[in-house]
Amino acid sequence: MLVSYPDGNDARRRRPPSAPLEGAPPVTPAEGPPRTPITIDRRARNKADKQHRIFVAAASLFTGLGYSAVTTQMVADRADVGTGTLFRYASSKAELLMMVLNEQMRLATREGVLASEAGDSPVDAIMALLAPQIHLSLEFPENTAVYQREILFGSERGPYRAEALARISELENAIADILARFALVSRVRSGVDLRGAARTMFSTLHMELIRVSLGREDPRALPGTLRAHVDVLLYGVLAPA
Repeated sequence: MLVSYPDGNDARRRRPPSAPLEGAPPVTPAEGPPRTPITIDRRARNKADKQHRIFVAAASLFTGLGYSAVTTQMVADRADVGTGTLFRYASSKAELLMMVLNEQMRLATREGVLASEAGDSPVDAIMALLAPQIHLSLEFPENTAVYQREILFGSERGPYRAEALARISELENAIADILARFALVSRVRSGVDLRGAARTMFSTLHMELIRVSLGREDPRALPGTLRAHVDVLLYGVLAPA
């Protein structure tokens, strides 16, 4: 529409938009693509679902068949994922085993911590803490042997090996907490590092598990053997003169 202004200049003014007709349905803007947070949430859920399926499949196969009888293809098939997808979550069969045993070790430590609270002596409390770990190792000796080997000598540098080392630290800290609790009512030799003593006790457990896996120790004797070691570590070898 051509409009004349007072100064005599003519200009075109855009006609204002007409109002909607009375009774007409409201106009809603077309929906665009999903927002980024929704897309991220969906991807995160899909990733978590795949990881859970892989974990469940690996746990079922390793506990049912043992490490040597399981292949990564078997895990992928049971989890209903491709092998390429599987290796994005765990780079090898050893990593799959560490993924499973890390969680088992976490639960065993939590169970042991609760049981240790009822211990009347440091030996009883520490053995109560270690009992679930001992049970796991005796029930699944091959898996435990591979897990221990991978922790010590494995070449994997993935997240599950790092998590395995964190699980060991949790158990060592739980032992140290027991020692600290009983140190409040017992005399501790000057200069003794309770954290160092806890590491020594875990190392003893670790070596005895290796002896069992190599057939050098009767599995049925493991609890008694460990109890004797813990007693010596706590109270020493030589009796007071």
